[in-house]
Amino acid sequence: MGAYRSSQRSTLDLLKLLVVALCASTAFFLGDVHAADPDPLADFCVADLSPNAPLVNGYACKPRTNVTTDDFVYTGFRQAAASDAQIMQSPTGAVVSLAGPKEWPGLNTQGVTHARLDFAIGGVIPLHTHPRAAETLLVLKGTIYTGFISDDNVLYASTLKQGDVILFPKALLHFQLNVGNETAITFNTLTSQSPGLLLSANQIFEPNITSTVIEKSFGIDAATVKLLKASYPGHP
Repeated sequence: MGAYRSSQRSTLDLLKLLVVALCASTAFFLGDVHAADPDPLADFCVADLSPNAPLVNGYACKPRTNVTTDDFVYTGFRQAAASDAQIMQSPTGAVVSLAGPKEWPGLNTQGVTHARLDFAIGGVIPLHTHPRAAETLLVLKGTIYTGFISDDNVLYASTLKQGDVILFPKALLHFQLNVGNETAITFNTLTSQSPGLLLSANQIFEPNITSTVIEKSFGIDAATVKLLKASYPGHP
């Protein structure tokens, strides 16, 4: 009888362990499912950009009878979004051409956005994050010093030349700087059709955060805060 009860307790203990393991694995996989854009439910869903199309999380699908090859081809990266003179005169000496579903309807539901970055000599894409996407950068021309900062405040940076690629993990702070003696071009891919963009300087100085918070956060005085608010690229 004692052996029987001991066997029952062992079986119950095993069942408890199985339930715990199942709950843990379910939580893991559910978290994994929601870590990126959801998988599409069809082979493609070309964005319907007509004025009366319903707005959903993304874009509604264009009727297949109206879909053409042009929906899957984008030619907007053949040239920079601005002239060399305009790029040089821009606040940071760099401009971004972005291609998401609005510009390239075939990207809708595919979980990807592309960008062309053009840099004047010394041009920079300031510190920023994409809260919903990881990103890769491929250097097409020039020399780019670039990197990201991990969540334990370690800088991972490198000087890249034509043909080199770097990965920026999802939502981490990163930057790009042209350190060469010529203009530079990069091609960037982000793992979301809505990656988001948070520019660090704008996040700090654009909202009406009381000066005291910024002073104590950075160990500076009110005069310096006022100077920074008036001088960061893109300030009002």
